[in-house]
Amino acid sequence: MAKTDAKKEQYEFQSEVKQLLNILVYSLYKNKEVFLRELISNAADALNKARFALLTSEEVEDKDLDLRIDISVSKTQKKITIEDTGIGMTREELVENIGTIAHSGTVEFLQKISEAKSKDQLELIGQFGVGFYSCFMVAEKIHITTRSFQKGSHAFLWKSTGDKDYTIEETLKKTRGTRIELFLKKGEEEFLEKESLRSIIHRHSNFVPFPVSLEGESIESSEAIWTQPKSKLKKADYVEFFKYFENTQEEPETYLHLSSDAPVQFNALLYVPKTSLESLGFYKLEPGIDLYSRKVLIQKHTKDILPDYLRFIKGVVDSEDIPLNISRETIQNNIRIDKIRKHLMKKIFSHLGSLKTKKRKSYQAIWDNFGRHIKEGIIEDFENRESLAALLLLHSSGEKKGERIDLGTYMERMDKDQKDIYYASVSDLDAAESSPALEAFRSKGLEVLLLTEPLEEFALENLGAFKEKPFTAVEAADIQLDKEEDDDDPKALQDINDLVKFLKGFYSSRVADVRISQRLVKSPCLLVQAEGGPSSQMEKILKMTNKNYTFSKRIFEINPKNSLIKEMARIHRNTPEAEQLAALANQLLDNMLLREGLLEDLDEIVPRIEDIMLLAAKGTK
Repeated sequence: MAKTDAKKEQYEFQSEVKQLLNILVYSLYKNKEVFLRELISNAADALNKARFALLTSEEVEDKDLDLRIDISVSKTQKKITIEDTGIGMTREELVENIGTIAHSGTVEFLQKISEAKSKDQLELIGQFGVGFYSCFMVAEKIHITTRSFQKGSHAFLWKSTGDKDYTIEETLKKTRGTRIELFLKKGEEEFLEKESLRSIIHRHSNFVPFPVSLEGESIESSEAIWTQPKSKLKKADYVEFFKYFENTQEEPETYLHLSSDAPVQFNALLYVPKTSLESLGFYKLEPGIDLYSRKVLIQKHTKDILPDYLRFIKGVVDSEDIPLNISRETIQNNIRIDKIRKHLMKKIFSHLGSLKTKKRKSYQAIWDNFGRHIKEGIIEDFENRESLAALLLLHSSGEKKGERIDLGTYMERMDKDQKDIYYASVSDLDAAESSPALEAFRSKGLEVLLLTEPLEEFALENLGAFKEKPFTAVEAADIQLDKEEDDDDPKALQDINDLVKFLKGFYSSRVADVRISQRLVKSPCLLVQAEGGPSSQMEKILKMTNKNYTFSKRIFEINPKNSLIKEMARIHRNTPEAEQLAALANQLLDNMLLREGLLEDLDEIVPRIEDIMLLAAKGTK
């Protein structure tokens, strides 16, 4: 809330800003020079907006004013000044832009980063909309003088020492734009040296698309490289532009430079970062593509260039075929944008596929960070589902523990007579190694994809098949594997059939059916899903989202060759009402439900275990 005197209004910082300032100044950044990168980046953004306004509107102050950034120092005042001729700000915009944080979750993220080792700290201030506050790492007080581009606007002076509040008052400024004055703390005098500032500008802001001067001398910069021929560019050029574009010192994992004349003329420079904030558990990323027309920024974070699941792709798309004054609604429905989108997606899928084949380590890193997005795309994007499926990496029983394969590799390994792609949903890879459901597949040399995340199961269910080979869950009740020849005598088979009848009645309220298994090799029993039913992993997700959800009844299969099952059949033949048989039957099913994480009556299992222990104790001589 603002306090007002005759000329000045006092405001309190948003509570998150207070916390952030404390983290920035005392905990987070050892590399304090990033403040200049942030101020230049903000100035360039303001100039881009001013250039757009000049091209699309008549109601702009100082139409003949050059678009530029000027930096100067005063050693006597221990002051750095950064001034731009950009769009400027009104009083309301000062409060909105400087008094609050743009993104929720920012403070929580920075607190975690501040607790990490220095090598793990990510220089990503700009991505969070908090770049301006980094100035308080070096400044004991800051003045902002600004005047909006709007006709007849007034100028305002913002002042703060970075504590709990700031003031805004009306002032005089002849032209539009923003001037920021940093009054440096003791010990920060290095930033008053011209050569030091020049070095920082070249290191962090070499691709600013507007003239930058330092103490009246022009700073050389590089042209927006997406418009340049690929033959004239080196990897270092692409890396430096990414660092400028993303306000980071981290190199990209990969990049893709495209130029097209048909069916639509456009240039594009796309990147995949090395780090995913979403995978760290923070807020959902904004779309990463900025849309330009003739090097003029039309829209940042454009939602209409790429689908939402490709939001991790960063970069620039520039087309002369798009009018400068295109509106938000027109962008959504513009046929040229649609053609650009289709072309870009085709090239992105091709590029990622090539990395998967030729640079597997790099693609593995991309998958680790952004594989979730690919799986989202399979669920959401029917048109490109097959292309996305080819990019999947999944764990497999045929790979070393922890390693993944793609579906193409799986199909290359398949026997020519194998009709299905088999998969198992497992809680983790350790559980897969001991899963009874995989015994027959291992014995017959059949590879099984191991899905450790619910999203993987959703993705395969949405795919249905890959290259006409259907996906089939190993725990599906109707799965048919080649049956081995039976060497049991008729009497033993009858005993097993009688045991099955007994268990059907005994389990009547707990399972859907009891059957003799054709898939088990060593284990005594197995729970399988009824036809069309959800997997155990899927049911556990449903239970987490709805505590009243009731697990579906499964089919209980027993292994007639297992010693325990044979003993239970013998007991049933000799003493069908034996207390020991009931105790064993209960524990057998409890074991399977526990293994699958589907046991709900936890209070009943301990007494049943104690019953078995008592029976064992009584039988000990």
